[in-house]
Parts: sequence; C-alpha cells; structure tokens
Amino acid sequence: MSDEPVVIIGLGDIIRRIRYLGSNINDQSLMSEIGLFLISQIQIRTAEGVDVDGNAFTPYSPGYALFRRRKGRSASRVNLFFTGSMMSAMTFEADSDEVTLFFQNTSDPSGTRNPAKAFFLNQERRFFAMSEEDRQGVLRIIDNHIDRLRRRR
Repeated sequence: MSDEPVVIIGLGDIIRRIRYLGSNINDQSLMSEIGLFLISQIQIRTAEGVDVDGNAFTPYSPGYALFRRRKGRSASRVNLFFTGSMMSAMTFEADSDEVTLFFQNTSDPSGTRNPAKAFFLNQERRFFAMSEEDRQGVLRIIDNHIDRLRRRR
C-alpha cells in the first residue's frame, strides 16, 4: 500500500455541477413534459383498444354494442370512445417535483361526469395507469432533461 496522497483537482467544480443538477432536476417543465407524455401514451393505447398490460379490452356487452351500432358507432373494437368527452377531459397538474393526471370534472352530453365514467370504465378495462413501457419513457425523459442541464453548465 502506498503512502502517497491522492490529490483530486477540480473537485469543487464537480461538486458545483452536481449541486446544479440536483437543484434543477425538480423542475415544473420536466413534470409537465412527463404529464403530457403519459396522457398521450394512455390515449394512444386506449384508441388501439388495449389496456395498460397490452391486452385487448374485453368486448362491449351485447346491449351496449347494439346501442353503439344504433348510434352509428363501431362496436367491433373497444376503444372507450363514444363522444370523446372523457378522453378530452384527461389533464394533469404539475409542480416542481410532482405530476398528477386526472379527469376534469366535466360531463359528457348525457350528463355523466367524466371522472366517474373513467373510474368505472377503469374497473373493467384498466386503461388509466402506467405501463412498464411508460415508466421507461419517463426515465428517458428524465435522462434527456439531465443531459440538457449538463450541457448548459
């Protein structure tokens, strides 16, 4: 074992950079980007008729399928889209270290409140959740954010 000291040059600069990154990781714009990403993932997946695990949604009940056909809507592929009210009510709130996705408390043309509709639909067809692919996408967004911050310094 050597008795020679180890000298680290430029440690102060490294510490400053780490502090800068740490103080800027919690950023409202980052949380907003994550919120927008998650909403788009949920909407895309739902429009394709698959749940958070990638499984096809359970078919519409015969009575509801008949109702949809009578209203001129397709009943062959379940995509939870009838008027578009519920999906367009999906939004988020973001602050510096948290993002919350939710449905605005508006109603569809029948008067059904969108949060209640989403809650009950999610019981049978789990669409309002994060998949593993979504989690990986969020991690990529965070990594890109850190890379942008690193390049700024």
